[in-house]
Amino acid sequence: MSLFGMLGTTARALDVQRYGLDVVGNNIANVNTAGYTRRVVDFAAVPPPDRFSAGNGVEVLSLRSQRDRLFDQRLFDESPLAERQAAMVDALGLAEVSLGASGSSLDAALADFFDAFSGHAAAPTETTTREQVLSDAQTLASVFRSLSDRLTESEQAADARVRSDIDRLNGLTSRLAFLNGAIASAPEGEALQLRDEQVAVSVEISGIVGVQVLELADGTFQVATGSGRPLVIGADAYPLEASSTPPTGHASVMAGDVDITAELRTGSLGGLLAVRDQSIPDYRTQLDTMAHDLANAVNALHVSGFDLSGVPGGNFFVPPPSVAGAAASLQIDPALIADPSRIAAAGIASSGDNGMARQLADLRDAPIIGGRTPSAAWTGLVYRVGSDVHQATRELDSRREIVHQVETLRDSVSGVSIDEEAALMMRFQRAYEANARFFTVIDEVLQTLLSLKR
Repeated sequence: MSLFGMLGTTARALDVQRYGLDVVGNNIANVNTAGYTRRVVDFAAVPPPDRFSAGNGVEVLSLRSQRDRLFDQRLFDESPLAERQAAMVDALGLAEVSLGASGSSLDAALADFFDAFSGHAAAPTETTTREQVLSDAQTLASVFRSLSDRLTESEQAADARVRSDIDRLNGLTSRLAFLNGAIASAPEGEALQLRDEQVAVSVEISGIVGVQVLELADGTFQVATGSGRPLVIGADAYPLEASSTPPTGHASVMAGDVDITAELRTGSLGGLLAVRDQSIPDYRTQLDTMAHDLANAVNALHVSGFDLSGVPGGNFFVPPPSVAGAAASLQIDPALIADPSRIAAAGIASSGDNGMARQLADLRDAPIIGGRTPSAAWTGLVYRVGSDVHQATRELDSRREIVHQVETLRDSVSGVSIDEEAALMMRFQRAYEANARFFTVIDEVLQTLLSLKR
């Protein structure tokens, strides 16, 4: 190789080492950038042009992201499981709060109701004790209705989040479709930036709804959910829709004309749907059963008693037509509200008898609600909700730890290490200095040769 050729080879080597320093600098600059994948530059020796040349120096072969697709796929798999539990913890926590604090919710109203009948038994002919029974009974019915309303509000809040997640999901799938289209035509450096965002957006999508992600040969992602329902194929996005379904008006998740609600079991959508469609309706059924059985048990005794005038008692509560909706519709019989003297105290048609009032008070400890006392039935409901929240929280902690470990493993491959970049920076700096020195030496040799020709 001629001296002038050596100058060209060295100049190219200087550019290559400078490029390496540029890559290192970019890595260091993005050490705290979320989703950034460490860039690696690959060099290759330029082959010699003939057998009298040692070689043509070095060239940049490629710039690539140091990424392991296995860890990305694990994130796609684990994120929806963690986000399902997170959504369930939030939604179930709202349902738990709706039940009220211990000692000041339905348990207190039940205690006051039965205490009022005990007081009525102590003074069966007193108007004030009847009024107290009526007042505490109205409070009890109000608490039942309020609890039912709050559970409905919790259900509606979960439904609102379902609709919000669908909107957010559609925005993300549109963005991923755009990234797929851009990656195909982007230059190398820009494509790496787009691929970082492509993975980050895909992880976020998987957190909303469990997905199957397939990377194609052209670098684009094909994403599907449920039973293979496409969300993104190439540069095309297929949005989901929220369709209000009677009689509740809750959102069903539609993929085109197909209802895929039952197919969505993971991601925040899966968690919200599970709470909205399974957990809260189950809690409401237990509450309705309490109201239904309590009303029927009280009515069954009250109709066999006698009021202050010795007239047989009627229903105490308006009889619930069915278990469903019993808590939301629980009411005191209007005849008793109009005339509290019609509240039965006597077990026989005799003034001053308190047999019926005592029997009604004794319902406190009677297994009238599915074989359990009213207090035990309420405790069972509270325990069920608390247990569901606790279980979801424990599962969330476990799933988040798994996601954290996967992210740590991914970062060990793809993350930027300041120490490693500093070592590379020193290597490129030394290589640049050596090439610069070699360039100087060749230039001095040329100057010597040119001076000899004079």
